[in-house]
Amino acid sequence: NVIPNPSDRASRFVSTSPRAGGSTLQQPSKRKHSPFSIRGTYNLRRSLARSLECILISSPLMHYGYDLFESLLPVSSSFAALAHVVADSVFLDGIFVGTGIIATGIMEGHSLKREVLPNLRNVYVPTLKASVATSSALMPLQFLSFRFLPVQLRVLSVNAVDLVWTGVVSFVSHGGGRGHHHRELGVSE
Repeated sequence: NVIPNPSDRASRFVSTSPRAGGSTLQQPSKRKHSPFSIRGTYNLRRSLARSLECILISSPLMHYGYDLFESLLPVSSSFAALAHVVADSVFLDGIFVGTGIIATGIMEGHSLKREVLPNLRNVYVPTLKASVATSSALMPLQFLSFRFLPVQLRVLSVNAVDLVWTGVVSFVSHGGGRGHHHRELGVSE
């Protein structure tokens, strides 16, 4: 059974909140100045889009993925916990990068064919590289979560760690480091 009891449903909802907040720290926009952003501005629409992507797509997928990992290789040793962390970082993060770029682009009001898919082609690999680097740096914390927490609490714990991951991935996927003159989706002019 994927959801053993009603408290897991509450865990799913609560566990999405920390992960969804990571993009808040790097929001570019021309609307209002904010001390919560690297560029000094905040894009509420992007933050809402990223939060919805995390709540509706990434976090449920993470729960199912972790349940699948546990059914294939129960965490009864450090090796199994490390295998779960690697599977999360390699398989799930690659999916999360793609769904994040596509879902947030669509929810921000961009055309799938004209803007989102070209942006996906342009930024997927650099964003995936940033994801791997960030996941590698956070791996010790994720290892502890996978090794010592029950599967119901892993998503909450990993999501807390993923505040940093989500911020980095959102920053890179939206053209981070290219200055203020790039297009919102990072598509070449």
